[in-house]
Amino acid sequence: MAKASTSGDAQSAPLGTVLPNPLRVVITQGGTPVSGRTVAWAVTPAGGVANPASSVTAADGTASTSITLPPLGAIATITASSTGATGSPLVFTADATGAGTQVTVAVENTFYSPSVFRVKQGGIVTFTWATGASSHTVTPVAPNAIPTSTNPAPPGTHNAPYTFDTTFPTVGTFKFFCSTHGAPDTGMHGTITVIP
Repeated sequence: MAKASTSGDAQSAPLGTVLPNPLRVVITQGGTPVSGRTVAWAVTPAGGVANPASSVTAADGTASTSITLPPLGAIATITASSTGATGSPLVFTADATGAGTQVTVAVENTFYSPSVFRVKQGGIVTFTWATGASSHTVTPVAPNAIPTSTNPAPPGTHNAPYTFDTTFPTVGTFKFFCSTHGAPDTGMHGTITVIP
C-alpha cells in the first residue's frame, strides 16, 4: 500500500485570497516515491477553490495544489484523497482571516455549513435549508440570542425550502443549534463570532 505525507498545513491568509504556499502530498511505497497517482483536492466551506482540483504525482511522488480560501472568516478544511493510499484522505487546515459582511449558512440534514465562522459587526447571516432538509431549527444558546428578522418570521422547525436573514448589530459570540438534531455543544450546532 502507498503511504502519503504532507506539507503546507496550518497556513493563514486573508479570506478569499490564495494561501502563500501550495499544499503538497508525497506518496511513497516501501520508502520509494510513487509516480502517476491521482490526488483529488476538496475545500470546505463552500467558496474555497483548489487549483488544480486533481493532480498527479510526479517522479518524486509529489502532487500539489494552490488554495484560494473561502470568502468568509473561518477555518477551511482541505482534503487530499488518493485511492488505495494508506491514510487517505489527508486533511489540511488553513485560517481564512478577517470577517465578511454577508455569510450564507446551508442548513443540511445533519449539520450546518459553515458551522463556525466570523462575521463583521452589522453583517448579515442567511440561513438556507438545503434541498431535502427537514425538521430543523436555528435555536440560540442563552445568554446570547441570535437576532432574528421579522420577514420571514423568526424560525421554528422548518423543512426545505426555507430561508431567513439575520443581522448581527453587536460584537460577541453567538451559539446556535438544531433542537431536533443537536444540543448547544454537540450534534448539529454552530458558533458565530461577530467582530468590529
